[in-house]
Amino acid sequence: MNSEPQVSVVMPSYQSAEHIRAALGALATQKTSASYEIIVVDSSSDGTDLIIEREFPGVRLLHFKERRSAGTARNIGIAAAKGDAILFMDSDTIPCPTWLEQMWDALNHGADGICGGMSNGTPWSITGSSGFYLEFSRFLTHGGAPEPACLLVSGNSGFRREALAGTHYADRSAGEDFLLSLQLLESGRRLLFVPGASVAHQNRRGLRRVVQHQRQLGIGAHFYQSRHSPAAMRLFRALPPLVFLMPFGVMLWIGWTILWRRRLGDLLRFGVTLPLSFVANAAWAMGLYGALRAAQREAGTA
Repeated sequence: MNSEPQVSVVMPSYQSAEHIRAALGALATQKTSASYEIIVVDSSSDGTDLIIEREFPGVRLLHFKERRSAGTARNIGIAAAKGDAILFMDSDTIPCPTWLEQMWDALNHGADGICGGMSNGTPWSITGSSGFYLEFSRFLTHGGAPEPACLLVSGNSGFRREALAGTHYADRSAGEDFLLSLQLLESGRRLLFVPGASVAHQNRRGLRRVVQHQRQLGIGAHFYQSRHSPAAMRLFRALPPLVFLMPFGVMLWIGWTILWRRRLGDLLRFGVTLPLSFVANAAWAMGLYGALRAAQREAGTA
């Protein structure tokens, strides 16, 4: 890594002491011809900043005492980045050895924004696997060629700096990544899914944590869909209880997606998690329902 990096890797961090060593350790040993820097935008209170300062002195640490949302942390990282290519990964992911090279290569061959594949970092955990399939099934790692994309998951994504000019992430930690990618797509930018540029996601474990996170993702879905597809949300605003029918369709869609990718092991694992996944997705629906009702109340008092 030199003083004028070609690539900047930005990592938002909050309460990341459990996973930060694995994430940064894998980043520091990437097999790539690109020069790169690592920027961690941290607002933890669990000592994550001290781990980075002691064990990873080459990392640029931007530490804040007050919590920063994931979207705001990425914006801070963009402003600090020196590279012409800006990659994002989460602090609870572990990139494969050629992750950076594959992402950089895709941006050098015409893509404006990219998203890499997600693999299950907790395959032994039923609750962790359930959360993984609910959140990342559309981004499963596989051996196929890169393909056009319309949504980019922030925990494994990248952009040419020029493509981000004039835009920014919303100050949120759920839904802000999908909204940005849809805005870029509408402006004519070329988005690409690079399935081999894989990171292993260290999933939340425990029923309560998974359910709480799914509820937040449901609220995030209302955020980006309301701004990108307001017409599609009008039906749900008219009949909010319809959202509770969605888990039935989501379970079928996830199963089909895994089968289409020919990932038999994932299909069997998803089958084991199916009852829990249905419950967790109902929590997602509850989050969306709550956001719909809140929007109705705000409209009624406007």
